[in-house]
Amino acid sequence: MKKYLYPFATATLALFLTGALHARTWTEAASGRTLEGDLVRVENAEALIRKANGTVVRVPVEKLAPGDKGLIADLEKKAGEEAAAAEAAEKNVYKWETDFELASQRAKTEKKPMLLDFTGSDWCGWCIKLKAEVFDKKAFQKYAAENLVLVELDFPRSKKQDRAEKEQNQELAREYGIRGYPTIILLDSGGEKVGQTGYRDGGPEKYVDHLKEALADAR
Repeated sequence: MKKYLYPFATATLALFLTGALHARTWTEAASGRTLEGDLVRVENAEALIRKANGTVVRVPVEKLAPGDKGLIADLEKKAGEEAAAAEAAEKNVYKWETDFELASQRAKTEKKPMLLDFTGSDWCGWCIKLKAEVFDKKAFQKYAAENLVLVELDFPRSKKQDRAEKEQNQELAREYGIRGYPTIILLDSGGEKVGQTGYRDGGPEKYVDHLKEALADAR
């Protein structure tokens, strides 16, 4: 089996495996020659196998015995499933964006409506109540993480805010005709306005039901 030495210490690409494999005997299908070592990863259709002395050898996957190729195929499939699961988990994270353009791109990619919260976080009493009674509660956070892209558009009096964010928020307030706080604007995944609301009492469950109704009416 032809060996291509590879300096393992310089490897920078992601591993397929979350943990090291035990030593395995790899076999070249045509010649029957074998190689003892751990699979590090697959790169450019080559298996990178680390020998006991630390040397990493490149072996074309197509030249391996069927059982070895099957193992690699299973590992690649598992890696793909784990990556997809991680991507899905990343999408369903409770998070407030402050960059409207970034949030808009997320909404398009994830096919989720957007909730814009025009707030005065450090002075507006009703804004503070809405956050404490709804946004900080697990029932709302679970629903929002799975179904919404959240955007906080803050108009603070004491908190520091960078110039770009301040100008963005003022422009959006003008665009949506904001006259008081809190104002909640609902947009579909394409950025079209589909609803408007604000503070409502009753807690997170009732607020979630209210949002569901507003979004359903817009369909």
